[in-house]
Amino acid sequence: MSGGKKAFLAVRNIVIIVVALGALAGLKFGWDKIFESDAKAASVGDCLQNKGSNISPDMASADCSSSAAEYKVAEVHDDTTETDLCDAKKYVAYTETSGSRKSRTSVVLCLTPMKSTG
Repeated sequence: MSGGKKAFLAVRNIVIIVVALGALAGLKFGWDKIFESDAKAASVGDCLQNKGSNISPDMASADCSSSAAEYKVAEVHDDTTETDLCDAKKYVAYTETSGSRKSRTSVVLCLTPMKSTG
């Protein structure tokens, strides 16, 4: 094998290893962000709709000007399940927890119900 071909193969193998390690790191540290729920990604001012039921809610993003929007996020409390952080007289508290036992993440959203325009 010529020196140029050996150098090419060595560089190619290094590139493959670097890309593979980058992909693994992305999966390890970014997988939850890729599949993060709309509720966990919500910020103050965002609007949500409940695509589930009151017993088993499934919060999804909604355009605040759309009739589908049911709640507006007033407060976000990361890494807790303490719904008492939301003033029960002003807000509806919603909590969501996900992940494995070692890397569990949770959020409490204090939601303002939106008035129906129809």
